[in-house]
Amino acid sequence: MRKGLIVLLSVVMAAVFALPAMADVSFFGYARVIPTYYSNFDFDDNTPDAGITTEAGLATGEAIRTELRLGWKAGGDKWKIMMTTEADLLYSQFNVDRSATSNGSFFGIERAEFTYAFSPAFELITGWPISAADIGSGGLLYGDDHPIIGFRGKVTDNFKYQLLYIPVVNAAVATATQATVAGDWRVYLLKPEFSLGTGNAKGTLSPILLFSDNRGANAKITYYGLEGIGQIGMIKPSFEVIVADGEFRGPPTRDIQAYAAFAGVEFAVNKAFNPYVAFRYTSGDDNTTDADVEGFVGITDIGRFTPLMGMDGNILGETMSAGGARASYPSFLYSYSPDRGVGGNTYGGFGGGGSGNNPGSKIIAVGAKGSLDDFVKNLSYKAQIFGIWWDKTGNLTVGAGKTASTVDKYAGTTVDLNLKYDFSKNFSASYIFSAFLPGDGIKDQQAVTADDTFASLHTVNLLWTY
Repeated sequence: MRKGLIVLLSVVMAAVFALPAMADVSFFGYARVIPTYYSNFDFDDNTPDAGITTEAGLATGEAIRTELRLGWKAGGDKWKIMMTTEADLLYSQFNVDRSATSNGSFFGIERAEFTYAFSPAFELITGWPISAADIGSGGLLYGDDHPIIGFRGKVTDNFKYQLLYIPVVNAAVATATQATVAGDWRVYLLKPEFSLGTGNAKGTLSPILLFSDNRGANAKITYYGLEGIGQIGMIKPSFEVIVADGEFRGPPTRDIQAYAAFAGVEFAVNKAFNPYVAFRYTSGDDNTTDADVEGFVGITDIGRFTPLMGMDGNILGETMSAGGARASYPSFLYSYSPDRGVGGNTYGGFGGGGSGNNPGSKIIAVGAKGSLDDFVKNLSYKAQIFGIWWDKTGNLTVGAGKTASTVDKYAGTTVDLNLKYDFSKNFSASYIFSAFLPGDGIKDQQAVTADDTFASLHTVNLLWTY
């Protein structure tokens, strides 16, 4: 008894002395259930639908995806940590019942962020949080939860910066004779940000410098950019311009010269009606045989999550390149750019699959969003229409049996409608209807046997948060 009491007192005293060094830990999380119906992503009702690559895996027809996250965070005056575990899966016995198969659902640390502020101007950051170069404007260049290490800080009231090293791929050496960096893809990002103006006329201007050393693709590219975000009264303009300047190391040596741009303006008329208009451009290539690679490919196109044109669950942000050789709009998950088109000269993109021979695109978008509280309490919406053109069609092939000599430039029209209802602060439900109506620029690539059916997507989002 006396020995047990001594042990208990020792544990209590150790805990008491440890208390000053301990930090408060808070927990957070959500459960997100997403029933979804996919139809005719290949724009052809005469052939079976191919699988669609989602965040949780391959889906065909209808699927129920669930994203479960449990996170915790702690911090002090100078330091912070945050970690989030996640299980992201498509409902099936083999996913949810881990005893049913050895191929049970994956579960692990989805995001982590660790920081220490030596001073306001010099803060260390590492982990794998969401990081981005341009997600606040067009999302043309980079936004993802890749691993990072670097620094950020607020130097003055009007100047802050981030400097990041992003090891997208750090491949293991396969043979003793292989170079230690073979297969690696390393990205370096510097983004200063200058605050301009005050009051009702203010904004930020941010030069962007990003170097991509993609040894796996044998390519090195320097991206030069400028991003601006502002507000003048009820008018909210934003823009970005990106230049890709690089080369494939060869042989043969090929020059990479590509461009991308975004410009948009939102009008905050009232809480029920905030219209916007935007333009998004990525350059295309028209000759796969020459030494000039002109199709723009960023590190990760993140158009799906941008403020103006973005919508989490719309059709253009899904994998439109499903079906492989079938004619479609060749974008990958999250991306609005057709950078999976044509193939060859890959130097970036989601998973490293973006082709420098892609046709590029021009998108004109018109939309509106707002709260309908005055009509139906807790109801909000976003609606938008995109007109999409290929930038170059020289590398696109006319479909079998078609008489056209070249592919038309008009790729098609997308329509998105998102309705959301907040039942409480901890539970909401939303519905997205999204459709892609193919234009002649897609129809010309399909075989004469195709029926040119529009692609559609129905997404329900049930969200519990705490």
